[in-house]
Amino acid sequence: MVHPTGSRLVICPICADKFAWPDDNAVFVYDEHRAQYSLVDTSRLTELKRADLLANGYVRCPNPARDTSEHYLPARYASYLPPLIVGLVGAPVGGKTMLLTAMIHDAYRGGLAPYGVQVSSLDFRRHDYFRRRFIAPFEQRQPLEATPIGIIEPADILIMRSAAGTRPVVFFDVAGEDLVSTTLIRSTRFLQTADAVIFVHPVDDPAGSQTPWCFELATERLLGRPGGGARIPVAIAVTKSDLKRFEPPFDHWLRMPEPTALDAAQIRAQSRDAYAYLHAIGATASLRPYDAFHRCTLHFVSAAGSRPNLQGFRPTHVLDPLVAILAMTGVIADPQAEKVGLP
Repeated sequence: MVHPTGSRLVICPICADKFAWPDDNAVFVYDEHRAQYSLVDTSRLTELKRADLLANGYVRCPNPARDTSEHYLPARYASYLPPLIVGLVGAPVGGKTMLLTAMIHDAYRGGLAPYGVQVSSLDFRRHDYFRRRFIAPFEQRQPLEATPIGIIEPADILIMRSAAGTRPVVFFDVAGEDLVSTTLIRSTRFLQTADAVIFVHPVDDPAGSQTPWCFELATERLLGRPGGGARIPVAIAVTKSDLKRFEPPFDHWLRMPEPTALDAAQIRAQSRDAYAYLHAIGATASLRPYDAFHRCTLHFVSAAGSRPNLQGFRPTHVLDPLVAILAMTGVIADPQAEKVGLP
């Protein structure tokens, strides 16, 4: 999208406002000691110095609607292909944050390389915060903090490079309490800008769980977007699957070697088994995304966080839902990608 002035139009993932990306020399830098952003004029800097500043700098979103507190986006946010905004949807204590942490952890360790995708950070300060708060305790097999209520900022913003191009990928993980609220709150506004969604259904879903209600609310908000949201690709992740690792069909899929190439037929087979499992246990409300959206995949995953004392079990297949999303959104350049998520 291009503004009449020639500037690129950007939809802010935080406030959902559209604005013309500034092409002046003003960049904000964050001062850790003063805990505030400061404006820097880069017009007199050399090209090398300016590039270095842009790599660590920010642009302030003008927030034309003035309905969100001041916020900033990485200065390189609009320098690539349009950003891909991925949201995670799940009820409280469903393993949503654990899954996101495991996905980002494995992606940074080269887990997407077999699919031709290289991963790095776009917002170094944001990723460092995510690393210290979530990845570090995850690696030490410690419980993760619950996502605070009311968070409107992305959890992390990565850069993914593939044969299809270079694209920022923005991950949103808001509190489950916010997602099941019937009050329209700013922290769930990412549903209005999301390009893809991962729904999270834990296998230890208790009776009376809020998961079905959460899925229903999110699905209706996505479908109610201007122009309709049925074409948004989605994945359903059956988390904490290690709790049933000795039972079929969990035993088969959890013991399956981690994929080394995109295989649409295998993804379809797992989706079939996961669908059958959810249907058999009466979790039909959690299957609503499959019926509502044109492209949907289902996966058995384990971030090995549901039982901290479980020995000898590591995070398994945590990248599978993300790989499916990347295939369905064109980030993964592979002929098989066009078949992923189709009936």
